[in-house]
Amino acid sequence: MKTHYEVLGVSPRADLGTIKRAFRQAAKAHHPDLRGGGDAASEHQLKIIILAYKILSDPGLRADYDDDLASERARIRRERWDAVLQFIAATTVLSAILIGIEILLFPSLADWTSRPEATRSVALQPPPQSRSEPLLDAASAAQDATGAVLPASPPVAASSPAPAPAPATEATSEERVLPASPTTAAGFVRRGLERSQQGDLDGAIADLDEAIRLAPRNADLYRYRARDLGRRGRWDRAVADYERAIRLDPNNPALLHDRALALQRTGELDEALVDLDRAVRMSFSDAELYSDRGAVWLAKGRYDRALADFNQALKLNPELATAVARRNDALARRRDQQLAGDSDPRQPGPETTGALPADAAPRSAPAAARR
Repeated sequence: MKTHYEVLGVSPRADLGTIKRAFRQAAKAHHPDLRGGGDAASEHQLKIIILAYKILSDPGLRADYDDDLASERARIRRERWDAVLQFIAATTVLSAILIGIEILLFPSLADWTSRPEATRSVALQPPPQSRSEPLLDAASAAQDATGAVLPASPPVAASSPAPAPAPATEATSEERVLPASPTTAAGFVRRGLERSQQGDLDGAIADLDEAIRLAPRNADLYRYRARDLGRRGRWDRAVADYERAIRLDPNNPALLHDRALALQRTGELDEALVDLDRAVRMSFSDAELYSDRGAVWLAKGRYDRALADFNQALKLNPELATAVARRNDALARRRDQQLAGDSDPRQPGPETTGALPADAAPRSAPAAARR
């Protein structure tokens, strides 16, 4: 994500005069009155430019912002070093585990051949002889697939049937038994997702809490927990989890989409639009993003913008039922508005996207508007 300095295109050491000139140029480039009408992307960019100028033009706010930038850079460096150290530690532990497994499962050949025949793996036992073939006597020795000489078995009477070999599944059935309670993050996640599908949301959230404690840098875990929190109606906690997930995976449009839906449920429509705008820029061919952004515009009473998003969604996916229903709703509301004679039901306030502060509005804007 760009810093305020990058938004205005100035150096972090730029003086106030340079910042003002850069702000005027950037504002003129994106102002809808000077562009003959703006779109959602231009208005959103103008809002970002205004916010950047507001902070950088105030010495106190700029000092606080510089401190936050320095803290963020230090945190990123710290996280990178933590990741490197964790990778080294995990590699060391994995190497020790592999060495231990090799020692336990692959001892020396002399030790292996000295074990009783009953303890060997079924896969390494010689295949049973056919009854039509002559039986080997006690002096003969068999060789297994590895070429190791096995101890000779006692002579078997010709009349006694050869015992049937035990099926291989019996030797490994105990190894497939899962532990009653998970001990790893993956185990808790697996059980949490199963509980979520079964409707046990409290149990799912508890399992995901434990998984996050064991693997706190996995963005998907926060996303899973946020979805269950939303199903429980705890939208504030859900938004907080989405924010943590986005900090860990900032270029994931699905996370921005999910947080926007949660913000919409809390009534934060402008913040939801910002997230949906970013998600659309990352994944501009996703019809559901346009449909959900149109729903937010519809909730704000901006029917023309809502219809534009619904039309784009249906252009990408003509069978998207939610977009069809929302488009019909927007058309009905706009028709009712026109019948009532109210062309603009909501007058834009100073916080509306794309509005410039009174002291920073270009003087030629009214003339351009008249033309």
